[in-house]
This record gives sequence, structure tokens and C-alpha cells, in this order.
Amino acid sequence: MFSLFSKKVMNEAAAKAFWKWFEEQEDWIIDCISKNDSTFVWAIDERLKPIFPYFDGELEFQLGYDDGSGEFFFFHFGKKELIRDGETLGSMMSPKIASRWKLILEE
Repeated sequence: MFSLFSKKVMNEAAAKAFWKWFEEQEDWIIDCISKNDSTFVWAIDERLKPIFPYFDGELEFQLGYDDGSGEFFFFHFGKKELIRDGETLGSMMSPKIASRWKLILEE
């Protein structure tokens, strides 16, 4: 049943699957970044959307990688749910990924 008061919650299973995929594809993602190949953007977008099923707009993010260190900027647009769930998403990174990548929340 549809409720006007449905909670805005992230899909944690999709978040876990995202980080698993990200870890498996990390070399490809880094290679794309180094070659200015945006192919990885669509792949990430496809896997990020299911994490935030309550958000109707386009999710925005940006990645950079240099000298063994990556930055994953996630834009929350000042939306409290995206801030909360973006923080949760960052905390779900595996230690292996977290040793090389930093999730940064931006407005």
C-alpha cells in the first residue's frame, strides 16, 4: 500500500553491492580517470541510483585519482536524507577501498 508518509531510506543492500562492484572495478575506474574516459561515470550512476530510491532527481558525483589516492565527491544538494545516507554510504566502504579512496559530501 502506498503511503504519503513513506520513509526516505537508503537501500543498504544496493550500497553493499555498489562497494563490492567498485572494489572489483577499481583498476578500470582508475584507468578511465587517467585517460579522461567518462565511461565509468555511467556505470557508477547506474549502481548509485538504486541506493537512494527516494531521490527523484539526478544524482551528481565526481571522482579524481592521483598518486595512489582517490576522491569520490558526492553532491547532496542540501537534502538531509542524502547527507545522512551519503555518510552511511561512505562508512560502508571496505577497508581496502577506504585505504585509497575518500568519500566527500558536497552541497
